[in-house]
Amino acid sequence: MILLTIILALGLSHYRAPMTSLQNDRWFFTWLAKVSGWTLLAKIPAGRLLLSLALPVVGLWLLLDILADIPVLLLLAIELWVLLYSFGRGDLPVELNTLQSDLRRGDRQAAFHVGEQLSADKSKMVAFDLPALAQELRQRVAYAHFERYLAVIFWCLVGGVTAALLYRLSVLYRSALVQSLDRSVEGESSFSEYLQLRTASAWLCLLEWLPLGFNGLVLSLVGQFGAGLSRLTSRWCSGRGSAQVLQDFVDDALAYPRDSEARSKADIAASCEQIAGLFQRVLVCWLCLLALGLIL
Repeated sequence: MILLTIILALGLSHYRAPMTSLQNDRWFFTWLAKVSGWTLLAKIPAGRLLLSLALPVVGLWLLLDILADIPVLLLLAIELWVLLYSFGRGDLPVELNTLQSDLRRGDRQAAFHVGEQLSADKSKMVAFDLPALAQELRQRVAYAHFERYLAVIFWCLVGGVTAALLYRLSVLYRSALVQSLDRSVEGESSFSEYLQLRTASAWLCLLEWLPLGFNGLVLSLVGQFGAGLSRLTSRWCSGRGSAQVLQDFVDDALAYPRDSEARSKADIAASCEQIAGLFQRVLVCWLCLLALGLIL
């Protein structure tokens, strides 16, 4: 049934995005605020991370176990709701169209704003010239597809909607820490807060390692066929951040020259459009594999 759930979720997210009312995170941020108020956990970053994520995830697992004997359609509806919640926030196609439009108009400030919205933690962009801007936007566009959909689908296949929820809450947990540090006055943030962010980042990187490698393989198949296969393992196990490794996979799949430099903002828009098209093919590949699995 999990294959059908994923197919339905992808269809609904395509035609009904954004799902603001369905993806309301207020409950989780309220829970995080409660946990962060416990003095003992402030000194144990891993403990705070574990408690913040474990209670909602274990609670869902127990609920699904209790409801295992209810009618199949009702169980499907519950799992579909959880999976839709686990997908990334925002309307990615609209954001990408806006980004490309801003770049073609030469509106650098508007492009910066959209680029920041593509990031799950809304982190600031730093780019002083066109090559740096191109690199930053290409990386954010690629990672947005991975974080919002591909990693979620992977974990849903591996561990059901409970694992998909774990991934989404891990992203939200790290995003909450980043935004909290950004709001802090310089020098006000304590060492423990930075330690918590480091722990959350390491945990998220660990969660993304397996789906990153699998999607690197898919990218090499749907892009320039076989391109990058010889470098797949070395890139995957390089120990760098997920966004950087994913960008290498994308560059290999598109045969993007390493020494290529964007000459205009229109070139950057075309490059981002090319990346979006590549990930559309990846999603179609996923759908075909899921449909085949459903039939068999």
